[in-house]
Amino acid sequence: MKHSFQLSYSWIPWLLASLSTLTWAADKAPPQRNLMEDLALREEFEIGGRKAFLYEHAEQDGKTVPFYLVPADGTIANPPLHVVLHHAGGSAKQAINEAFAAKHRHQYVSKEHCALYLDCRSLKTDWWWGWKTIEKDKELHKKQLQSAEERVLQTIEWAVKNQKLDRNRIYLSGRSMGGSGSLGIGYVRGDLFAAILVNVPAGAEHFLFRLQNSRYPDPPPTINTSSQTDGWSKRQEDLLAYCEENKLPMIFGWGPFGHASRPSMVNSAVYDFPWREIVKNEAYPVFGNTDSDQIYPGFKGKGKDQNGQINGYFRWKNMEDIKDRFSMELRLVRQDELGKPAAIPKQAIAAVTLRRLQNFKTKAGTSYAWKMNRQGKQLQAGTQVANKNGLLTLPKVVIGAPATLEITPRK
Repeated sequence: MKHSFQLSYSWIPWLLASLSTLTWAADKAPPQRNLMEDLALREEFEIGGRKAFLYEHAEQDGKTVPFYLVPADGTIANPPLHVVLHHAGGSAKQAINEAFAAKHRHQYVSKEHCALYLDCRSLKTDWWWGWKTIEKDKELHKKQLQSAEERVLQTIEWAVKNQKLDRNRIYLSGRSMGGSGSLGIGYVRGDLFAAILVNVPAGAEHFLFRLQNSRYPDPPPTINTSSQTDGWSKRQEDLLAYCEENKLPMIFGWGPFGHASRPSMVNSAVYDFPWREIVKNEAYPVFGNTDSDQIYPGFKGKGKDQNGQINGYFRWKNMEDIKDRFSMELRLVRQDELGKPAAIPKQAIAAVTLRRLQNFKTKAGTSYAWKMNRQGKQLQAGTQVANKNGLLTLPKVVIGAPATLEITPRK
């Protein structure tokens, strides 16, 4: 059944009032206008046994921009949201059709989730977040959102309100251009997205530009599968180096599969990582200097590790996050959690940095006592001082079978 009518605008004052929650730093310029004010429902249909809706709204140049909304199962209260960004040459329509036909992990959304399939074809040069526009005047656009980025963020906010979604479970994914867009938009928006999944993201320039020119909250944990033989996915080594140096989250897997999605060539510990179990209102660990990692060879690199992973074997579960104590279970993934065999070590040693702490706030220059326990037995213990930015990094933590990391301020 097709429709062509304008929706009620009763929610516009609420949207304009709430846009401040969509800017990731105090120095960001507010959106110039409400891009959703002329939103229209164009079609209601079924796909994969689920209801779906096609909406359109107008850009500043008058071009219409479509997007698809697939609601979650109606019996689920406050469901999560999965946002999908399509690849270059694709569209929201192609993405939703591919999602329900092939059920690719970066496009398919189960009935437990609400889904948004967004479109950026109206501006051929925006690459989801204004890349080509920004390239013309990088200094001007360090602090200015482009219309492509505003459109993504405002559509998400509309969907959250319209569908009564869980703000702590908003997920972003994309392949190729959609992957670079997910990194460029999402990585600096840890206040909005719980986690990100990208496949062969077309370049790291977007990601690096935003990180190097913005103040941002703790980023969403990100799962990235790329290929050293992919000419589109250059500079992944720069992305990895930046994350390692700045103690930022990145779970990375690679293989010689070019610009494609090849699950059989990606370490299953990365490919099967349960990224949509991560929630925004819980702390997470960042792993660094890990002895179980392989070495990414870089674009066209000839290193011995032509297949590999970084930080893929680790799993965690929050246990306690209160003012004077924090605890978290750390472990390595089990083989029975994976779709195919992986060379899981018996144990791994890594530096562990805590981010997104909720109630247990670490302070610069303050000393903290930490220990690792398993079934009442102490495995490790030490003290560590939070750095000038308030980040607490515990060196050489041994991780294997499930064990509890406990941290308290040192008295």
